[in-house]
Amino acid sequence: MNVKLCIITTAALFFTGQVVMGQKKTNDSIQEKNIEEVVVTGYQKKSKDEVTSAITVVSGKALSNFSSSTMGTNALQGKAAGVDIAALNGKPGGGSMINICGLGNITTTVGASNPLFVIDGFIVGNDQRAQDVFNSINPNDYENISILKDAAAAAIYGSQGANGVIVLTTKSGKSGKPVITLSSRIGFSEKIKDINFRMMNSAEKIDYEKKMLGLGVAGYTNWTDANMASALALDHNWQKDILRTSAIESYQVGIRGGNEKSKYTFSLGYDSDNGIVENVHAYKRYTGRMKYEANPTDRLNIGGSMGVNYTMSQEIRDRNNAQNPFRAMYSYNPYEPVYNADGTYNPTKQGFPILEALKNNPENINSLIFDGNIFAQYKIANGLNFKTQLGGYFNNIRRTSKTLRGSYLDTILGINGSVVEQNQNRFRYTNSNTLNYVKSFGDHSFDLLGLVEYTEFRNDYISGTGRNFSSPSLSELDNASTPFEVKGYNELYRTFSYGAFLTYDYAKKYVLTASIRQDKDSRFGKNNTLSEPFWSLSAAWNLTNEDFLKSNDVLSLLKLRASIGTRGYNNIGLNLNNVLMSGSSYGSNPTISPNANYGNADLKWEVTKSQNYGAEFGFVKNRVRGTLDYFIDQKKDFILFVPNLSSEGGAYSQSINAGDLKNKGLEASLSVDIIKSKDFVWSVRANTSLMSYKLNKLRDKETERVVGSINMLREGQEPFSFYLVRSAGINPENGNEIYYTKDGGTTEIYNSNDAVLLEGKSPLPKLYGGFGTSLSYKGFDLQADFTYKSGNYTYNYMALNMLNYANGTTSNMRADAADYWTAPGQTDVLPRPNNTNNAPGGITGLQTTDRFLQDASYIRLRNVSIGYTFDKRSFGESFPVNKIRLSLTGQNLATWTKFQGDPEVSIGSGENQTGAGQTFINGAFALYSYPAVKTYLFGIEVEF
Repeated sequence: MNVKLCIITTAALFFTGQVVMGQKKTNDSIQEKNIEEVVVTGYQKKSKDEVTSAITVVSGKALSNFSSSTMGTNALQGKAAGVDIAALNGKPGGGSMINICGLGNITTTVGASNPLFVIDGFIVGNDQRAQDVFNSINPNDYENISILKDAAAAAIYGSQGANGVIVLTTKSGKSGKPVITLSSRIGFSEKIKDINFRMMNSAEKIDYEKKMLGLGVAGYTNWTDANMASALALDHNWQKDILRTSAIESYQVGIRGGNEKSKYTFSLGYDSDNGIVENVHAYKRYTGRMKYEANPTDRLNIGGSMGVNYTMSQEIRDRNNAQNPFRAMYSYNPYEPVYNADGTYNPTKQGFPILEALKNNPENINSLIFDGNIFAQYKIANGLNFKTQLGGYFNNIRRTSKTLRGSYLDTILGINGSVVEQNQNRFRYTNSNTLNYVKSFGDHSFDLLGLVEYTEFRNDYISGTGRNFSSPSLSELDNASTPFEVKGYNELYRTFSYGAFLTYDYAKKYVLTASIRQDKDSRFGKNNTLSEPFWSLSAAWNLTNEDFLKSNDVLSLLKLRASIGTRGYNNIGLNLNNVLMSGSSYGSNPTISPNANYGNADLKWEVTKSQNYGAEFGFVKNRVRGTLDYFIDQKKDFILFVPNLSSEGGAYSQSINAGDLKNKGLEASLSVDIIKSKDFVWSVRANTSLMSYKLNKLRDKETERVVGSINMLREGQEPFSFYLVRSAGINPENGNEIYYTKDGGTTEIYNSNDAVLLEGKSPLPKLYGGFGTSLSYKGFDLQADFTYKSGNYTYNYMALNMLNYANGTTSNMRADAADYWTAPGQTDVLPRPNNTNNAPGGITGLQTTDRFLQDASYIRLRNVSIGYTFDKRSFGESFPVNKIRLSLTGQNLATWTKFQGDPEVSIGSGENQTGAGQTFINGAFALYSYPAVKTYLFGIEVEF
């Protein structure tokens, strides 16, 4: 932790890496006293000296004061070594892709790599639903976040901890006078400018069309002087018509207080971001949170917390067709007007008016989340405590999609209006019971924790579709006179777990820990509902507590640690183990048949065996401090969806256990206080992770598999390496593109069967991390944070589309599309348009080759914040306000990359990647998803 936390009274508290120092001002002197730092690991709290595992702690202040993100997972980006986080896309309120210590598994669904989320001790889950609950909490309510990375930290969570654990501790009240805070942020965001390319203007596009017509390219029309002049007069940028500058508002009020017997905190918040797309309001959020703890007796400690979150979002189509505004703003020609002469929206050559659709084809999602947690801890005897905890969440999601009667889309479909109403309820709760015995004698200390835990999750869904509205002014389901479709389902799973955790500590010098846990989960096959025992062993040596180092003035911290253990993975579909039946009707006759996904009664856990070797160090009273970790994760029995199950005649598919994947990584973090005086503090920090991956085994009788259309799993290679036809460049004599054949020869005839695996090129980054600086002088503070990735590749379908002359008949083009072969001898150009070599096969234009596989490495100025705090020294002790902080914050201010577009791609096309049965590979391709935005905010925070 490298964050200074100021309590503006007569004292200050500083988190400085591995120790905490309290400072109290006495006239002109400063007295310092070391305070033992406490790390929250979920089930327990440990002093830093007792921790033997790889844990990174990030303060809440680092995530709230210095970030414009309302999503806590996005705000974590670049803050912790070994944690790779990318926003799924730029949509307000969107979630994140998270990998802790590399790729979690090879499951191709959104959220498959999620860590386990824990909030104030209660286990939320490790799926995308759990991330939604985690992100429903306003970052202003964060006290700190602990990221548990290795087996020693995560194995106690058993089948939920394979991908690491994120433990959130929310703010608690403190004894003393109540503290009231009021905070507000207002600002705006805009799409980041196109990187490394630009689109044609009207003059350039018309000239391009004339040249294509001259080359005999089919589909291009002739321009006369008259219609060319009128078209040039209409020149405009569609991005300015479809997009806007968003308006952002955020308000929060909180109160914290308490006494020796009880503590409380309450907060209310409101956030709004109408987004960068015209005619929609992207996101609104209302939040509330309360937390209470009390000690009615010396033996009893009770408490609880509850949060409520209500969000309203308006969706846009995120797919590769004319209904996507982010494709439309590139595809519409700059000489095509927004409106026709009669005032109606112009459908353009694309045949669809996107601005009209954004008004008349609305889609809304309303989500209500309640999360709650209560606990009671009773001291049975000295050193023996029993704790029971019940935590859970309820999430109601209502999605409404309408095609209004008379809209352009309605006219195309001829359905006289339609409405789809979907309602989903998710409910999960966990009851954890622990018995903790702590005993010390002399320099020896033992801490034994026993655990019994039960979890239940229920999910129900219903959807109704109606068409043919009786009234043109009404668009509710009740007004649809033609019932079209009704469907629904309900799901349930249960887990039961038990385990133990032991810590032995000798004189704060030598620490040994061990854990074991076993789970039973109804999601797995009936023959494997009980897992193998998940276990861990770890040790740490605090060298700076040794007598021979206590008196040295240079080395203030040196701890060596090592761990080994196993973790399971249970973030899977709820019915992969069951043979399900589906009902339908043919006319008036109902039918029933088995689902195409054939259940597997032998399905079992994926298991990760982890090794971690680390060191923590500090020099010169921890003014220089850091960590270094090396880890090896061996993953086996990961779950593969296998099509064409031969025993069932080839019509069914099944999920099975297969494969072996190894991740290896080196992580490092370093913080330096360059200047540290009474009034002036300047520090710099950096963290980095170096990764390597190898798929050792896929499954019996299968050594490779194409995933999606351009990625492959192959034994001995990185997972999801790209699988493409290779371009050999341009034939300088005739301008035709040359392709490598599968056997290494060359040809001018494109054949998709010539695709090969491209070794070393995958969407997985080889290097990632963040760096930044913080500066404070009296009341002034400044913080800047950068994030970066390197070694990852993304297929740029957008570039392929915008440069492909075959698309120019109806679409605008990139300016460099005009840079094509025109004379013998040219090579560093696009191929000659109207290549007829492929005509016999019906293939024209640019093809899907590695020409458009681009290095997506980048460095991004993620966040800059400048603030000034007025406190009692400014106002005087009699002033009723403790402090007022004014701030300016900017996010995504600059990007350095060779990628042609935004390199920070997670979802390439939402409706083609994130639905049931679709293939999602993080960062695999770019295809008109919601872009990243540049944000500016002005903030004010008042504390009474």
